[in-house]
Amino acid sequence: MTANVTKLEDNKVRLDVEVSPEAVKQGVEEKVRELGRQVRVPGFRPGKAPRRIVENHLGRDYIYYEALQESLPAWYSEAVVEADLRPIDRPEIEFDDPISEEDGFKFSATLEVRPAATLGQYKGLEVPRREVEVEEEQVDSQVEEMRGQFATLAAVGGRPVQQGDFVILDFNGERLAGGPVEGAQAEDYMMEVGRGELLPEFEENLVGMNADEHKQFGVTFPMDYQEASLQGESVLFRVHVKEIKERDLPPLDDEFAKEASEFETLEEFRAAVREQLQESLDQQVDAEFRGRVLDAVAEQAEVEVPDVMVDEKADDMVASFERSLAGQGMQAEQYYELAGVKRDEMKDRVRDDAADAVKKELVLDAIVEAEGIEADGHEIEHQIHHLAEDSGRSAEEITETMRANGTYALLEEEVARQGALTFLAENAVAVPMPEEEEEAEETDETDANEAQEPEAGEALVESAVETPQATASEATSEGEKE
Repeated sequence: MTANVTKLEDNKVRLDVEVSPEAVKQGVEEKVRELGRQVRVPGFRPGKAPRRIVENHLGRDYIYYEALQESLPAWYSEAVVEADLRPIDRPEIEFDDPISEEDGFKFSATLEVRPAATLGQYKGLEVPRREVEVEEEQVDSQVEEMRGQFATLAAVGGRPVQQGDFVILDFNGERLAGGPVEGAQAEDYMMEVGRGELLPEFEENLVGMNADEHKQFGVTFPMDYQEASLQGESVLFRVHVKEIKERDLPPLDDEFAKEASEFETLEEFRAAVREQLQESLDQQVDAEFRGRVLDAVAEQAEVEVPDVMVDEKADDMVASFERSLAGQGMQAEQYYELAGVKRDEMKDRVRDDAADAVKKELVLDAIVEAEGIEADGHEIEHQIHHLAEDSGRSAEEITETMRANGTYALLEEEVARQGALTFLAENAVAVPMPEEEEEAEETDETDANEAQEPEAGEALVESAVETPQATASEATSEGEKE
């Protein structure tokens, strides 16, 4: 196969392809074998009729037409890979002559490809960078959290239930209108009061109860409750608190450090915790800085982002959000119903973010081209081995599949973009962040950590550069489906 590219206007190219007679013959013979298994030819078992008989039975023109329908998409894909093109929309394919096993086949495809960004200044830009140090309160909090993991539960006597207590109880719920509530019954159920395991109103009614006390109270389920049949429903609960327990924390001393870690003293343990927290903060600050550098470089660049790329990116972002919902045990349809939105509305909400993400991808592609950045082979190998472990297949098999369907090139592209982003960060000039911006950054960070369920748009905003692992995994899956 040969493929020649001619640049046209408006970011389009024409791909002129010549398919060899051998490839055409292979495609025709495969189609003959397939049709021979499907049709009944008198005097022959399915799949056993000679080609001449199948041709006489179905007609050569019909067979050639079916072979072309089957093979053309594969020939086009092969030509695109050979020409190293990145189409962003469906091609317009034209040909004058039918396929021929003697002369081969010629066709042309007009397609829109990724536009090239015109770069502005991208080295030496001054970009704000936060400087953060771990505070002792953060170390205390982390140590206390780990201390809690080694706590035991001790029975409480002489006082009622308090927030933070563990209680063992029986409960039974019935609708005020009559009838039991499925799943609202339990015996010897243990829970931590105030943790939010059950409805807040239910847990609040436990506070002040004594061991072996019986109590009944009403609870109204919220209108956004996951089970639609209980939304806004009033339920009467009968509760029997059997036992009250509280955490018995181990002493914060060297013995605790030895039990909780490989360190001999509490001081060494706290130092290690501080170091881990600082490393985590540094990684977070580094990611923020890289993001700001890319923002600054993209602002200096000029590129016309095609609508088709924005639409595809918005769809990817919504799909990513739906996968995260599934990971939390919620179906996308259920979320949309509870949120009162449709999937298309979600796509509209993230469209601006999608356009920004596509622009940054194109800018990074231009940096790769300008600086001659190549994908790190070790990183590609690492990603493929990770995919192999997840899929239970060999790395060689994964690589072969990805090369065959063109997704290996996508992985190389993503890894090269990561290299471009690293290059930009290394060639930027970090300057102190204004105090008011740093405070706003910390406030946003706190709000994000405290949010139980992100706002629809915020949950869908992805990095301009997706991780190679995710990209390769999804691309491989798509290739296997094809």
